[in-house]
Amino acid sequence: MYYSGHRCKLKECAKNLLHSNSASNFAAPTFSVLTSVKENIIEPGQNILEIGAGNLRNILFIADTIRNVNLYVYELESTINKFKSNYLLFVKKGGKILKSFSNTKFDIIICTFVLETICPKSEREKMLEKIHRCLKKDGVFIASFRGYSGVIGKKYINCPLNEGLISPKKTFVKPYSLDEVSTFLKDSGFNNIQFMKKYRVDNPKNIHLIATK
Repeated sequence: MYYSGHRCKLKECAKNLLHSNSASNFAAPTFSVLTSVKENIIEPGQNILEIGAGNLRNILFIADTIRNVNLYVYELESTINKFKSNYLLFVKKGGKILKSFSNTKFDIIICTFVLETICPKSEREKMLEKIHRCLKKDGVFIASFRGYSGVIGKKYINCPLNEGLISPKKTFVKPYSLDEVSTFLKDSGFNNIQFMKKYRVDNPKNIHLIATK
């Protein structure tokens, strides 16, 4: 699965992480998805995949807002079980839960507040490269990242490898600045990055964007 902390050389630390704790039961879709629907970036007839769909707040919003879209999600089994009723509803609406997506091309891939929860760095890079491969030539990547000012609380501790932070809920997060997000995406082949807000600082609370090849 996409949370590959087991590849970290610090096996004991990786074993103690509870990745599904990163999935919160928010009701509203993320700003990046809401804006993409309003601006017709997401349209009827598209094949849409959400990676790390959590409680399905994004993909169910799309299902209820846009007709004739093919909807897919890729998520940890533990998170699916955590929000089981939502996933049953998603399937009832015609959505599909994937165990793999390597051999499929999508018009839209959504990944909000997920990539920064993957450790170590090499695994984040592998996932983003996979996302790039699985987008059609004119496909769009819709993403949201937590910024440095969005990681709030005094009980976070530094990852032993200084790759990010570990929360009291035993989750990992690597916050990003605008410059760091841009470098991360460009290194994986995304040449066109468009931020969805006019950020006044390099370290906003949350970062919302779309990217293309």
